[in-house]
Amino acid sequence: MIKQLTSACLLCGCLLSHSSVFAQKNLPARVLSEDLTVSGQLNEKSFQLLLKQGFKSVIVNRPDQEVGNNIAVSQLRNIAEQSQVSVIYQPIENGKITQTDILEFAKYYNELPKPILMICKSGHRSSELFNEARKQGLLHE
Repeated sequence: MIKQLTSACLLCGCLLSHSSVFAQKNLPARVLSEDLTVSGQLNEKSFQLLLKQGFKSVIVNRPDQEVGNNIAVSQLRNIAEQSQVSVIYQPIENGKITQTDILEFAKYYNELPKPILMICKSGHRSSELFNEARKQGLLHE
């Protein structure tokens, strides 16, 4: 199932050039590696559908109190628990990723069951976190 999602997401990623379009239209998630996919803002139904693709862990990077956030991490956690998927809440302010955030993410990435789904507003913040940790050689891939 993940391979099917990967193909669809890679195609979708090629068609999308602006991350806000990604978030506003609830388009499919983007695959960054075999073990990690990022998604923009979700609603309960789209989150449930993504979980059915076989994700074993979720990292939420969007702070609950961020303007425009329409689903709290507690709601995502309740949905995920029904599928026996763990949810980590690592809120990061948009445009303010620190080295501490990168190290914390790398720890989660290296310890959590894979594949992992990361969620923020557009997918950009989560992508940046993953790419920086990878660039620093912090991920066991």
